[in-house]
Amino acid sequence: MSMGQATPKTPDQRGQLTGWHVLIIFVVFFGIMLSVNILMVVQAIRTFPGEVNSQPYEAGLAYNHTLKEQATERALGWRAKVDHITVSSTGTVIAVQWLDAAGHPLSGAKVVGQIIRPATEKQSHDLRFVEQSAGLYEAKVTAAPGAWDLSVTATDARGEHRTAQRRVDWQ
Repeated sequence: MSMGQATPKTPDQRGQLTGWHVLIIFVVFFGIMLSVNILMVVQAIRTFPGEVNSQPYEAGLAYNHTLKEQATERALGWRAKVDHITVSSTGTVIAVQWLDAAGHPLSGAKVVGQIIRPATEKQSHDLRFVEQSAGLYEAKVTAAPGAWDLSVTATDARGEHRTAQRRVDWQ
């Protein structure tokens, strides 16, 4: 037998797990795992980059001003309560009751708002409230059911304003 010829494998040697087989299995396994992880990371970053505010540094600098505004709003003593949410085939009606510091209905205010999904800002809807009775303001929106963050701002004739935020949910 010459040196250049391969020796035929015996039936006992066929199907035997060798070092090369283990190396190939190892490389293929981790190659697939790495590819799937890269795909998941890319999809996660494309769908939500992690920014809630487009200018986070400026928002951080203005935080003390935001706290001062909130304290001024709280000093007014106005309170907002989600009175009811009515769902129909034509849309959803959100009713908010506004009360002044003395507990009387806050009439004649301009009330605007917004609903935003808790996890993303992509599905936000602006709301324009109309006064239905003393201190009761309603807005109609065509939004999908589920959890929403509601932000409502009432401004009176003097320009005083108060913003209330609530988590609302409808089916």
